[in-house]
Amino acid sequence: MSLRERYRQIESVTKYSNYYLGKCYTWLSIPITDAAAKMGLHPNHMTLISLVLGLTACGFFYEGSTLSLILGAVILYVSYVLDWCDGQLARYTGKMSPFGGWLDQMCDRIKEFAFVSTLAWGYARTHDDTTVYLWALGALFFLFLLEYYGQMNRAIPQQDQAQQEAAASAGPTLGRPTAGRRKFVIDFSIDEQYAFVVLAAAIVGAYWTLVGIVAISALFAVYKPFKAWKSYYSMK
Repeated sequence: MSLRERYRQIESVTKYSNYYLGKCYTWLSIPITDAAAKMGLHPNHMTLISLVLGLTACGFFYEGSTLSLILGAVILYVSYVLDWCDGQLARYTGKMSPFGGWLDQMCDRIKEFAFVSTLAWGYARTHDDTTVYLWALGALFFLFLLEYYGQMNRAIPQQDQAQQEAAASAGPTLGRPTAGRRKFVIDFSIDEQYAFVVLAAAIVGAYWTLVGIVAISALFAVYKPFKAWKSYYSMK
């Protein structure tokens, strides 16, 4: 199989919540996934490497300087690219498992707690301002709340669930995006959260990154359950 065909096959098993934002990660994750598959790496290896890189980024956030924040943001971006790789590799190689899903979720939560905490810690050290910890607490609360919403929302039946299950059982069509993939959705999911943190940390610094997380996630903490309730009751 040629390199181009392998890339197309990995692309075909990639799951997008937001296709266009996802392309900001998959341009790098697809070649990494292909290399990992040839090396015989397990998806859980990618998850753990992502965790190590995420914690490394947090070390730079703790330093608190402008250069450290930029370096930390770049490393955090690569860490999240590998978070895409573990899912791609699992589906591409057929090595999906409940433990792998659990490990991925746990590492995501660890990284979220770590980067919010170290952003606040680094800012407080360099600016002698402890009010940033209040924003950090708010950011952690809303990030974990949005993740809980996302998990619970999967339990709500969707109108096209039967069609989706039928399409899933048929398997993806290799070489082109599956139906409904090319969509643009703004819901401050984990893809958007990492994109915001990476850009904001490098551009506006730690304090306003945390303020932004609180402001945006609070908005979606109201919007998401309202949307879910509306969808549920419209089916009755």
